[in-house]
Amino acid sequence: MIRKLAALAALLSPLCSAHAEQSTWSFAYTGFDVATISWHGETTKWDADANIKGTFSGTDSNGDGKLVFSELSLLQVGGFDYVGCTWGTCLSDYTFSYTPNGQLDFKVSRYSNDPEGYVFWSTVYESGTSAEFMQYALGSPSGARYAWTPQTTLSIAAAVPEPSSYAMVLAGLLLVGVAARVRRAR
Repeated sequence: MIRKLAALAALLSPLCSAHAEQSTWSFAYTGFDVATISWHGETTKWDADANIKGTFSGTDSNGDGKLVFSELSLLQVGGFDYVGCTWGTCLSDYTFSYTPNGQLDFKVSRYSNDPEGYVFWSTVYESGTSAEFMQYALGSPSGARYAWTPQTTLSIAAAVPEPSSYAMVLAGLLLVGVAARVRRAR
């Protein structure tokens, strides 16, 4: 009996390990009040097509049903990876929270300047509030601010699993099928 249970556990292990892999999601916020900022001042208008896109990957390692920043292997917003930050100076007080089929909340930022100190760049994303893309050249500001509104929408989708995940699931199912067939033949 113990040998049969051990064999069943060995057959089912590919299925379990495929489930334990990290997951990846893509998201897009669409529709913002967009403020254009220059040394002349600021002009704001609604833009239904303005969007902020990103991707994140992680594993709920503590099993609480919520993904937080420390459980991420990737957080890419606007084409920049905040988990593996190597550009300029990235702030360490990032926040991130995602509950599958629930709310996505995050705050990340980065900044840099030229070696002479004449130009300064900053990017700050705070979901639900605003995203700011600023540049200061010799003290003159330019950039944009995307402000969340009640019309701002979020679309989020789990990415298609890696082919290796499918291979592991199929191998596990094949082994379970073979074991059932051998058992019936006896």
